[in-house]
Amino acid sequence: MKKLLLATATILAGLTIAGCSDSTVASSTAGKITEDEFYEAMKETVGTSMLQQLIIEDVLTDLYGDKVTDEVVDKQYSTEEENYGGAEAFEYIMLQQGYTAENYKDTIRLNLLIEEAVKDKTEFTEEEIQAAYDAYVPPVTAAHILVEDEETAKDLITQINDGADFAELATENSVDTATAPNGGEITFSSGEMVPEFEEAAYALEEGEMTTEPVATEYGFHVIKMIEKPEKGTLEEETDTIKDQLLTAKLADSAAIQEVISGIMQDANIIIDDKDLATAMDAYLAPAEDSAVEESTTEEPAADSSATEESAVEDSAAE
Repeated sequence: MKKLLLATATILAGLTIAGCSDSTVASSTAGKITEDEFYEAMKETVGTSMLQQLIIEDVLTDLYGDKVTDEVVDKQYSTEEENYGGAEAFEYIMLQQGYTAENYKDTIRLNLLIEEAVKDKTEFTEEEIQAAYDAYVPPVTAAHILVEDEETAKDLITQINDGADFAELATENSVDTATAPNGGEITFSSGEMVPEFEEAAYALEEGEMTTEPVATEYGFHVIKMIEKPEKGTLEEETDTIKDQLLTAKLADSAAIQEVISGIMQDANIIIDDKDLATAMDAYLAPAEDSAVEESTTEEPAADSSATEESAVEDSAAE
């Protein structure tokens, strides 16, 4: 999943603030800790951020809950689980970052709700779309073999020129474990790969291969261009351009703050607990008076595409 930036939306799912009472939460030889004491202690430490998150999630669920259903959340969770090698591997990653399956799904739900809110409240001008179209380069599909030394890369180029199968050599020799099983294939857009890799790849026509190893910080690459589509007309590419613009906006904490603030200001929020009265100030104050605080709703999986993520991060990414 994409990491959405939301001011102070720290995910603390599963931690419920208890109501004030004298019921015992814990006891020891030193005495009892009541729910009232526990509640007051929680208010001092996580109360503001927790209340802020709960309010935002409640308001967004009321507006967009019909789109962000349990089925949608479960599907996203399953996709990320698969991308990270299955349930056991994914559980280990979540454990390392302090998540359970339940509260990680809460993280997914909040991110998807924010995404729906930004989609709903965002309109792009013709000028913005035209400018993005002018700069747009369609994604290409290439294959690469990554090795540690130049001589090995040169030998592989010789073998391929003598008739060896590129995909088979990639599977057998590439140290990029993410793409090797797929014959080294990777689909990427401009700006997603390191400059040396992109420059060499985009210089190729479909079916062509680099004649010399391409050196990057990750090693030496042999690159073959598989599919290099032409850019369509503005009308044909408009939906893609809008998706790119939306993705950029979802990576902009200030833009998200502005959208969420507008929604919260229309939600008639009333906080009865005076100790938590300022919890929503960052969203309810006028935009020019409120500072944008940056934090992330952390996720163990950074993106929904395992091939793109792994290839970019593990082999030839920035």
